[in-house]
Amino acid sequence: MTEVAERKLYRVQIELKSPLVTALKGDSIWGHVAWGVANHEGDDGIVSFLQDCKGEEPAFVTSSAFPKGFICKPIPTVKTREGKLSKSDYAQIKVHKKEKYEKASLYLTSEETQGDGKKAFEENIVTHNSISRFTNTVEGGGLYSVEEYWAKENKFDIYVLSAYEKERIKELFEWAFENGYGADSSVGKGAICVLSINEVMPKCFGNKYMALAPFIVPDMSEIKDLRADIFVRNGKIGGAFSSYLSPWKKTVVLYDEGAIFESEKPLQYIGKLIENVHSEKKICQSGFSIVIPIE
Repeated sequence: MTEVAERKLYRVQIELKSPLVTALKGDSIWGHVAWGVANHEGDDGIVSFLQDCKGEEPAFVTSSAFPKGFICKPIPTVKTREGKLSKSDYAQIKVHKKEKYEKASLYLTSEETQGDGKKAFEENIVTHNSISRFTNTVEGGGLYSVEEYWAKENKFDIYVLSAYEKERIKELFEWAFENGYGADSSVGKGAICVLSINEVMPKCFGNKYMALAPFIVPDMSEIKDLRADIFVRNGKIGGAFSSYLSPWKKTVVLYDEGAIFESEKPLQYIGKLIENVHSEKKICQSGFSIVIPIE
């Protein structure tokens, strides 16, 4: 196990070279990093990396990817409304709902933004022929649809809380994306280039936090006033394992990015590495997220 050094927060800037089929969620990004380690450093390397990420001081925690200069919007506080709303009030509410991101400079030392922060991708439905895995030919004209994500702007930021050196972090992301990201990477989807990595610092201080990636809460007694959206992750394995093992991981329910909560204990992350998600014990699932203090 690598000796855990002081963990620092970094911003890794990436550039998308093609559309995506798999969303740039923090748990999926972390999984690609793990596969990159396994491919380049073998069994010993991935065992060491996973060991570094277990326990109370994980050495490598990632966020989801956000348009350059933006981060996710926090889940809003529930407000009661008195009286009737005007048409302009309703129009303003609709505008706010379309805005998925906020300027990172509100909470972090950050670079300039790109775009307007309302929507990062345009969705496009693509139809494919069904192909038999046994004959490698089209089956009776069967069709299925896949949703592709086309970025409005091609530069994105991923935040990383890590005890590793900058050079090591850059190497891990280059390994993660060298063969493409997510589904259909073999036909050119998910082509990603790593541009730069820089240390960043939170601007706010206090006991209210926002998560920047999907996560679980191992002990609900340690936080309060959690407000979050949830989603079900039906994960699949890739790499060499997919050729002889069941491709499906066990179903996991995760809190989504943008969740906010309070904690009396100062935090840099929430959650933990999830084990026993597959019959192959080596396989794990990211269940932790970077958190940043917000006002």
